[in-house]
Amino acid sequence: MNHSQYIDQFIQAVIYDHSIATGLKACESNQQIVDYACSLGYSFTQYEWSEYVAADWLSLPTSQSDLIRAADVTHWSWAFRQVSPWRAMLMEGA
Repeated sequence: MNHSQYIDQFIQAVIYDHSIATGLKACESNQQIVDYACSLGYSFTQYEWSEYVAADWLSLPTSQSDLIRAADVTHWSWAFRQVSPWRAMLMEGA
């Protein structure tokens, strides 16, 4: 299995498994997201994750990607802002 499949599987696991999503709330950096995913058996590198996130952000208007970059990393929602499937999980105003 290639690493992008692990990323896709991890993203889906966060969406469909409340306990995995809850664990993601503690992540305050992309490295922590990668480490968390690896701890659950989804093996991919920081570089692969960064490339995935960068590709996702290319589809966003600059104003929206600027807001994501400015988000407080200590807020529980920070990790969920990193990719569009997770952003879709956030309620308005989160």
